Amino acid sequence: MGTFITTVHDVPLTVSRPDSPSAQHHAVVVLQEAWGVNSHIETVLERLSDAGYLAVAPHLYHRGSQTAFTDFPSAKDALMALDGDGIGHDVRAAVDYSRSEGADQVGSLGFCMGGTASLWCAAVPLVDSAVTYYGGGVAEARWNGIASGIELAAHLQVPWIGHYGDLDSSIPPDSVEQLRTTASDLATVYRYADAGHAFNNDTSTSHYSPESAALAWTRTMEFFAETL
Repeated sequence: MGTFITTVHDVPLTVSRPDSPSAQHHAVVVLQEAWGVNSHIETVLERLSDAGYLAVAPHLYHRGSQTAFTDFPSAKDALMALDGDGIGHDVRAAVDYSRSEGADQVGSLGFCMGGTASLWCAAVPLVDSAVTYYGGGVAEARWNGIASGIELAAHLQVPWIGHYGDLDSSIPPDSVEQLRTTASDLATVYRYADAGHAFNNDTSTSHYSPESAALAWTRTMEFFAETL
């Protein structure tokens, strides 16, 4: 059905609905990569709605002058300007919208910086279950108001799974194993031997790892089917 944009609590939300309105009792909040809510995130939204979920992506950069980027230096500046208060407000706007549309169970699914935020959502908690793809800030906190991934994983309040590529130089396997060791029993951590950072992003030929992406997506869908 494609995507459309609405606004809740001053937060722009890109939304994709399932074909059947009765299916909207399950929703997933999709949390962007550093680039913003771009074509890759829209594709994720549509894949979720095709699977029967109401899918909602808050625009986490909406407080700045630019909400999407193609160069990393600019994206990094916008990324580092975020904090726990702002991210929490934006996620709550997406959750409130989902519930107003009939969702009684809401999960989160985040990539890169959004993966960090999704792990935090499981520790607060802001959602009923959460999935992280290669979220940074594992050993050291990335933002004010959001602890390191290792600390967050130890204090999970809802089920969470994390997907990490062994070839990701920004998140070494040693850090992933430390996260696994300290995580609560609500956590499941998957490693992908042949994948690097952003391995799910099929718009980037230098990062996309089709086999790892397919396996991680299958696991994600099975997880949401069990927890939402």
